[in-house]
Amino acid sequence: MSAGIRRLLTAAAVASGLVGILALLDMALGIPFSRFSMMMDIMFLVSALLILYMVRQCFQELR
Repeated sequence: MSAGIRRLLTAAAVASGLVGILALLDMALGIPFSRFSMMMDIMFLVSALLILYMVRQCFQELR
């Protein structure tokens, strides 16, 4: 696998993980966004999990 693709997938996984952690923190503690919208937190979490799943699939496919 090319180093550029690996870096791009890793960056996507890190960004997605950060969004997922922020959504979980907001749902549980209300820290970053003061629980502005629970539905948006759920959608952010679902989106982050889907992106992490796709990154995992790409890593497996490119090996």
